[in-house]
Amino acid sequence: MSSDSKRKRVKLRQGDLFEFLVTDGRLGYGLVIIPGGVLYAAFFKNLHSSRPDIASLLADEIALVGTTMDSMFYHGRWSVIARDQPIPAAIPFPNWKVKVGDELRTTDFEGRSLWPMRPDEVDLLDYKFSRAPLGYLDALEALNGFGEWQDSYDKLTPAYAARRVTRA
Repeated sequence: MSSDSKRKRVKLRQGDLFEFLVTDGRLGYGLVIIPGGVLYAAFFKNLHSSRPDIASLLADEIALVGTTMDSMFYHGRWSVIARDQPIPAAIPFPNWKVKVGDELRTTDFEGRSLWPMRPDEVDLLDYKFSRAPLGYLDALEALNGFGEWQDSYDKLTPAYAARRVTRA
């Protein structure tokens, strides 16, 4: 195997600001909230013709948030441009539902705490899910006039996640 075909896993960290190209050649940006092979990330709404200053990027509206794979970093399509950026306080960490035996339970975002599920959570909470990186790109492009907004993109919005924060 040649050195060109070997890829190095990117060591992502909380607060990594990343950049990527969208369909029309503009730049999009995101922020790693929780790193890992399956990471939790936020994506800023606006697209840019050139890289703005970091303060402007961080002041932008968070348009999408959720779990996804790190494959775009691995393949060099998403690049970390700044480290140790602050995580916005408004990032939601939704609760999830899990089935334990025959019983539905509520878990925190990390899956560490389990509680008996309340009736109001049964239809509200989702089982933990992840979306492929291209799903986030498609949703961001739809927000910026490329393609149609799909109903499935609603689950990627901060408002959707925030409504599912039922317990601390």
